[in-house]
Amino acid sequence: MKTRPVLDERGSTLVEVVAFAVVGFGLVLTLGLNMLEQERKVLELQSIARNSMRSYLLHTASDMYEEVSRLQSTSKLFSEESIDVSITCKPTNCELQNSMTWLELSVGGLSAKAFGINSG
Repeated sequence: MKTRPVLDERGSTLVEVVAFAVVGFGLVLTLGLNMLEQERKVLELQSIARNSMRSYLLHTASDMYEEVSRLQSTSKLFSEESIDVSITCKPTNCELQNSMTWLELSVGGLSAKAFGINSG
């Protein structure tokens, strides 16, 4: 019976290529899925910011914080999260006609901004 020496590497190239390809594909797939999930969260946060600003500008009697809270409660991704809300107005009174209002939402390292002009 003939045996090959232990140090003989003939025939192992195919196994190595397949093993590296499987590991590489798994890493790329995992990274891609994580990036897609992050992008999904960013888009959801941007949607909350835009829709809150739109609702606030259309119904000036409403409160911006209440609008963000209302839209957050309907969100599947952020209903359990704590969203930080920052509102900036120029001039400083947001109720003035033609005042520019900036809304910035942030949660877990993600942020989204929206702005609008109060038409009075």
